[in-house]
Amino acid sequence: MYMKIVIIRTHPSIIDINSYNVQEIGLARAYVSLGHTADIVMYGGWTKTRKEKVEDGINIIFMRSIGILKNGIFPGIKRLATKYDLIQTHEYDQITSWLLYTDRKLKSKVILYHGPYYSSFNKGYNLRCKIADKIMLKIRNNPYVRCYTKSEAAKEFLESKGYVNVTAVGVGLDTSIWERDKDIEIHSTSKGQVGHLFTYTYVGKIEPRRNSLFLMKLMDRLLSAHNDIRCMVVGDGDSDYLNQCMSVVRKHIDSGRLIYRNKVNQTEIASVYEESDCMLFPSIYEIFGMVLMEAMYFTVPVITSDNGGADMLYRNGENGLVIDSNRNGGFKLEEWMDAAERIYSDSNLRDSIRMKLSYDRYKLGWEVVAKGIIGV
Repeated sequence: MYMKIVIIRTHPSIIDINSYNVQEIGLARAYVSLGHTADIVMYGGWTKTRKEKVEDGINIIFMRSIGILKNGIFPGIKRLATKYDLIQTHEYDQITSWLLYTDRKLKSKVILYHGPYYSSFNKGYNLRCKIADKIMLKIRNNPYVRCYTKSEAAKEFLESKGYVNVTAVGVGLDTSIWERDKDIEIHSTSKGQVGHLFTYTYVGKIEPRRNSLFLMKLMDRLLSAHNDIRCMVVGDGDSDYLNQCMSVVRKHIDSGRLIYRNKVNQTEIASVYEESDCMLFPSIYEIFGMVLMEAMYFTVPVITSDNGGADMLYRNGENGLVIDSNRNGGFKLEEWMDAAERIYSDSNLRDSIRMKLSYDRYKLGWEVVAKGIIGV
């Protein structure tokens, strides 16, 4: 059945769609591939509403709006929403989402796509949720709204709030930029050859949430223990914290055994994964770690903490190693060293993981998420 779908990005930030990988566009393309049309509503600030065509079947509406406490408020959203058959809004605690999924006339057409979940690290978000629960959900509630989540952790979180129709569908990855580049191969030709240095990699922001200081201590231990390995780190961060992290591995940077780059583009990132034998990802909190999907696409074995994304993508010991650091007493350096040494020393394990990933990587597209939503 053909449907007119609108996806509402509720976060109050103005996005440059030409320089930012917008998840909503990837999902909209998947809806269009299934025979529907999909418009995307984005925060436009207090300027006149304008529409921009992305491609056939997809328009972005930069809507006149205001931002309040990380909430995007769209004064004309209900009037606009009546034109659509399916209304997808984001995050249960966003005021715009709440107004839509509790509206008597619209709620039968509304679905909620939710990512965050409880973490003691996430103090600001936890406070906003307490306020939303005590004010909005007590005034008016719709526990039967159809909810989709980016992870199992987010599913459990919504169910703890009383929502009953919750399905974890994950997140998609737009791989078109790599699929268009015929020079990029899925397996590195240098891996396993004489002279190849076993390479541990990290891609992502250098910040406390990503546990970057712990990561650098881990890389220091690995580089000090083995002469035939190297590390690659790609990511930027706040200068003070970045300098603190880099000071731990400064001698390895100076010797050339740890390669640090603050930024690479999406085409260049392919070569980083191609040269990687293992990715280390000890993140404390992730709504959905997109780099985990990138590593899976390039069939790079991953050692990751238990976070949003890992719980959807990885099966411990089968297609990666998942360490329950967040739920089981914190991050222990010896535990992570043991896992890293296991990947380093066991070529049969690496080959087995890569084989599993070579099958799993075909489940990464937004089409899988769109079919999961439309199917239910």
